[in-house]
Amino acid sequence: MNVFLLDDGRLRVGWRFLFSVLVVVLVDFTAGSLAATFVQNHPRVQALLYMLLLACFLLGCFIFMARVLDQPEGSVIAYLGLPRTQWLRQMLAGALLGFVLIFFAVIVTAVFFNYHIVRIALNPHTLELPPLVGLALLAGAMAEELAFRGYPFQRLVEGLGPAGAIIVLSALFGAVHLHNPHVSDNRAVEAFAFCNTLLIGIVFAIGYLRTRALWFPWGLHFAWNFTMGVIFGIPVSGLTEFSVLVKARAVGPAWVLGGAYGFEGGLVGTIVILLGLAYVIFFVRQAPIARPQLDEPSGGSIQPAGNL
Repeated sequence: MNVFLLDDGRLRVGWRFLFSVLVVVLVDFTAGSLAATFVQNHPRVQALLYMLLLACFLLGCFIFMARVLDQPEGSVIAYLGLPRTQWLRQMLAGALLGFVLIFFAVIVTAVFFNYHIVRIALNPHTLELPPLVGLALLAGAMAEELAFRGYPFQRLVEGLGPAGAIIVLSALFGAVHLHNPHVSDNRAVEAFAFCNTLLIGIVFAIGYLRTRALWFPWGLHFAWNFTMGVIFGIPVSGLTEFSVLVKARAVGPAWVLGGAYGFEGGLVGTIVILLGLAYVIFFVRQAPIARPQLDEPSGGSIQPAGNL
């Protein structure tokens, strides 16, 4: 048995997954370096450029890899999880869910603990910032979905099956966020931050597998961050730069509300993520798909696999 190639000459799925992970790392470094080189005195513009470059580079690299290594039938874009059918409907459905979940978290905090607005900044300068931040969050959410629910995840589903792929990529998703500010403020916040990010990664992954598209998890991912940061002024995974109009504080036990890390570092985050998971499992329809073709020799092209 050839450890590198299938009988039809295509690279085995494990190698395709490893190459895609290497691509993510290299593209992230390249996008960050270019953004820092071209924009130096405007942090928000630099962040926007970084996110846009990251999303575009990832998409371009994965299109090339899919064409050369996977050789799918039909549209390569659809094969990567970006079909043109129902994209707006799925994205808006995900965005609505993200808004409702964060709104619920704020209501719980306001009723049982203390949510108060520290500052509201409404002037011509600050009113220009939400579109800029929103575009950066849209691009950032797409980049993360491409990296963690796109080509690498899809190839791992092909090789390990849905459950194994969800566990591996969601754990990596949680681990990446352990570098964010305030994640290590205390042990409880750090544990909740990792577990909650892993858990929301599972929600995103099941959303992809159910719809066979990245549109729903993209909308959910974007609205989760935008609602928390821009609308309610709460830190997003320890980041406060998205609070451009409203600056707020959620005051209560850190293990419940996440302290300076935000809801994702506490029990409230766990509760709303579990509600989101229940919604995705029970209310998001399973798209019709072909049976998965695992890493076995065959004469045909591999289609996106996985079914929950």
